[in-house]
Amino acid sequence: MESKDIEISKEIGQCLYDIAPEDTKIILMIAAFSPEGDVSQFEFYSNNGVNESEFSISDSDTMKLHYLAAAHQKFMVANNQPAWTRFEFTVNVDTSKFSMELGYEEDAFREGSLR
Repeated sequence: MESKDIEISKEIGQCLYDIAPEDTKIILMIAAFSPEGDVSQFEFYSNNGVNESEFSISDSDTMKLHYLAAAHQKFMVANNQPAWTRFEFTVNVDTSKFSMELGYEEDAFREGSLR
């Protein structure tokens, strides 16, 4: 049985795969969260092997990703980890693998791009 954080991560990866543009090879989601997990900001990028571009998603998909990422943050806190405030999640479509990088910035929200 996989750890709950891996289960949540797989759900995030599947959701991103489902909403990314068709020719995508690499998907990048950058999220900024409040330490409480109730407020978030997202950016989405796709790379087709030639070009990278930002893409938008529906409000319902944004809410689903907010819910999943917040569940991941809460899981980490419940396991005596600090609440991350920055979440970079990458999906390699060709290999069906994901990676994530967590950040602990005091003020993860930014004017303009999260990059």
